[in-house]
Amino acid sequence: MADKFLVAPREHKCIGCNLCTLLNSVYENRKLGIKDSSIVIKGRPGRYKIQIDYGSKIKFPEKIVKICPQNCFEVVQARD
Repeated sequence: MADKFLVAPREHKCIGCNLCTLLNSVYENRKLGIKDSSIVIKGRPGRYKIQIDYGSKIKFPEKIVKICPQNCFEVVQARD
């Protein structure tokens, strides 16, 4: 089974709601908060940057894709 990775090809559409960050923290760390998430959103309105820590495994990338209101994320398969 190939690994799946979360990518943000449409980060220019990000509105900075942090739903992806919060969901990632809940699923990965079982904590309610954005501090320990492997997804970080930085910037200001109209110029947000999505940073994904690829050193940590994101178990449910499809759920993060679904929760984003602006459809910023995609799941890609790793090549062998």
